[in-house]
Amino acid sequence: MQFEEAAEAADEAMMRSMLSADPGLCGRHADLVARMAEARNWSTVRLLIELGFGVNGVTAAGATALHHAAAAGELSIARLLVDHGADHTAREPGFNAQPAGWAQYFKKRETQKYLESLA
Repeated sequence: MQFEEAAEAADEAMMRSMLSADPGLCGRHADLVARMAEARNWSTVRLLIELGFGVNGVTAAGATALHHAAAAGELSIARLLVDHGADHTAREPGFNAQPAGWAQYFKKRETQKYLESLA
């Protein structure tokens, strides 16, 4: 089983086992938190953060996990990401928008207010 498959399945035991055997997985999968957020796999996003994965990676389209959490109105995930160093000022290239802008566009007012309060 590949690490990404274990992540997609939120197979915590397998992910921990693979990470202990190969700690370099975090660096080689720098975009994994963003990709799991893009897929709205919130349990895996939480687990990856707990396992020490970086929170500022971007998807192929240039969006961060915080952009995707904002678009989905996932306030608890947005808070978790920010608490672990997510850049709330990051802009994605498609619309040059910050995560708060995504929350605004998708009418996720509570998440938008939180993100704007960080400025």
